Amino acid sequence: MKKTVMFFAMLFVGSVSVFAQDKGDEPDNSVFQFLPVYDRYASKECIVKLKDGTTVKGINDDLDRKKGQITAIEIKDPATKKTIEYKAEQIDEMYLYPSGFDKLSKRSAAVTDLKAYTNNSLDKILNQGYCYFKNQSVSLKNKKKEKEFLMQLVNPDFCSAIMVFGDNMAKESASIGVGPMKVAGGIDKSFYVRKGDEVFWLKKAEFEDNYDRLFGDSPEFVAKFPKKDVVWRKLNLYIYEYTKTVTK
Repeated sequence: MKKTVMFFAMLFVGSVSVFAQDKGDEPDNSVFQFLPVYDRYASKECIVKLKDGTTVKGINDDLDRKKGQITAIEIKDPATKKTIEYKAEQIDEMYLYPSGFDKLSKRSAAVTDLKAYTNNSLDKILNQGYCYFKNQSVSLKNKKKEKEFLMQLVNPDFCSAIMVFGDNMAKESASIGVGPMKVAGGIDKSFYVRKGDEVFWLKKAEFEDNYDRLFGDSPEFVAKFPKKDVVWRKLNLYIYEYTKTVTK
């Protein structure tokens, strides 16, 4: 029995050692985290704001997707039980509840530290547990013809300079652990990002190549975080810090 315990203890320590050496795979935890990218949403009240200014509330009855991105939603009127489909092309923004164990995690307690860099209009509704989706015209994986999708914003607390949207088809860096004993979680290897009028697919393997595109217009940021030193796991930190430098 003692030998078995010793074996797993050594294996655990070894895993931690590997984790410490592989610093490219774990997310940075020093500041705001990106919200999880959810795949499933509850059949509960949703809110849809159309491009014509109309707000529609009802029950999320069904979603249509392409490569993980939402292309349409069916909303049921709880009074009449009638269902109406709205295409992404009709919608400006949308709010959905995650379902089951995909329930929205608590947002950062440090949110008050970054009020000047936050989209404050989202605070109230996001704190109710909703995910926020914004209409974006995107070329999926930078290869397809641009099409309008409803994409989940994963950095609502620091999105004024660069908006980061979830990629539901993203691969995730490996987690490290023994059975249920998880030492380190992975991080998505790709996101969609919007800076100004440009939206593009950003993946881990091409992060350094896109450094100037994202951050090159801020000498202060470049001096603090040189291109040669950037690592994917700190993407959230870089966007947080970049936002501070350009919104002073």
